[in-house]
Amino acid sequence: MRNHNEVSRMGMQDVPPSGRALVVAVVVWSLAWKGASMWRAARNGSKPWFVTLLLTNTLGALDAVYLFGVDRRHRRDELDEFAILEVTGEPEQGEHPQET
Repeated sequence: MRNHNEVSRMGMQDVPPSGRALVVAVVVWSLAWKGASMWRAARNGSKPWFVTLLLTNTLGALDAVYLFGVDRRHRRDELDEFAILEVTGEPEQGEHPQET
């Protein structure tokens, strides 16, 4: 039986090697997904997604949703707009909306 003043702590040295390898793998997995999704959100100027991805830890699930769902739609819209501009021969308008 433990004394009330004794603190029970479990350090990484108490975890078996296979457990340590699992922890390292999960951390690397999460950082890779988080880094890629946050970088893409920053490049797209999507502040709400950037903050959401920064504050949540879903082991890559939300990051994958952003990369394969939200970001792909954003890119497809940009490619469609670029293709239309090429076909019509109109110059790029930059940040200004197209006049109709």
